[in-house]
Amino acid sequence: MAENNCANPVWPCAMIGAVATLSGFSDLCIIIHGSSGCYYYPKSLLKVQLFSTLLLESEVVFGTIDRLYEVTTEVAKIGRPIVVVNTCVPALIGEDLKTVLSDIMATFVDSPGFCGNVEEGAAKAFVAMMPDIVADRSGVNIDGINPLDLFWRGNLYEMERLLDLLGIPVAVRFCHDTWENIRRGVSPVTISANPSYASGVGKSLGSMLFLDIPKTIDQCLTQFQNINADAVLAERQRAEEQMFYSCDKYLRKYAPPVVAIAAQESYAVFAKAMMERYFGSDVPVVFARNRTTMGVPYSVNSAEINAMIDEVNPDLILGSSFEAAACRNAAFFGITPPDRTHVFVAARPLVGVEGGLVLIEGALNALINNQKKRKFLNI
Repeated sequence: MAENNCANPVWPCAMIGAVATLSGFSDLCIIIHGSSGCYYYPKSLLKVQLFSTLLLESEVVFGTIDRLYEVTTEVAKIGRPIVVVNTCVPALIGEDLKTVLSDIMATFVDSPGFCGNVEEGAAKAFVAMMPDIVADRSGVNIDGINPLDLFWRGNLYEMERLLDLLGIPVAVRFCHDTWENIRRGVSPVTISANPSYASGVGKSLGSMLFLDIPKTIDQCLTQFQNINADAVLAERQRAEEQMFYSCDKYLRKYAPPVVAIAAQESYAVFAKAMMERYFGSDVPVVFARNRTTMGVPYSVNSAEINAMIDEVNPDLILGSSFEAAACRNAAFFGITPPDRTHVFVAARPLVGVEGGLVLIEGALNALINNQKKRKFLNI
């Protein structure tokens, strides 16, 4: 299947990925070097303080260096570290922007939108800011926390809760931490909430997605001395029993649902395995938003995705509002942005013990409500 780095109508670009990753560090000043559109879109998504050069047509024609220098020197007065994220137009002009920033000691992330999707941009941000690994720094780094993830806050809290039960301290949170903390160096080992946002820092001990928990805990027991996994494993066992019970109650009345999934690779693989395990579902449609390494088809073509969904006529869609709109008769539970069916205020996880329960609970409620709707409409 052909890939198109430059135009993915269902997923943000590399520039957004870089800005989102950097925005997790509360003591950074982030400057977007580009037009007003390149500023206002991530600003509306992330709802954090951002700065921009807000380039005009004349600056694109005669050069953007002076404007970049003017903005960075002004932002430098705030007294916090600065990161400049490049966008498509300045990148195409080909100016030597790093030289301009050398006197200000600003970090430069060359991540124009045409470099790829969110994940490529996040990877470029990680490379630009990566500190040294400190062998004697205790604990683990938490990986896969990104403000573009619908579940990032819940994932962070659930990861910290489970690591606390295990007795493992947290070193650095990628990315919800401070620049000051990350400059002290990071732990040699990392555990992920969402592997699609991998920082590549240190040795990975695995993820805390529900089905991965036993294997990841085995890695932790090998890596750390004097930790106790009994409480986490017992909690996971109770949660699994509850999921089997609740799904079996649904299956006594209805057939196993046919499921279509479109999400980031890690969530797509996770959701497919959960639906097969606890519902006995057929999952004939699984598409990844990002380029994959786990055998999940990748597509930037929304028409292609919608045609596949329409062909299988699923009972349940796990994905975004794009897929929900393609099959309005199906039940829907959002696991990837955009999800315009709900207001997201609470910190809900998709990782850990509670994350497994959230996914099954969301799928069950969506299916039950849809069955009631279909009965009422006599469909």
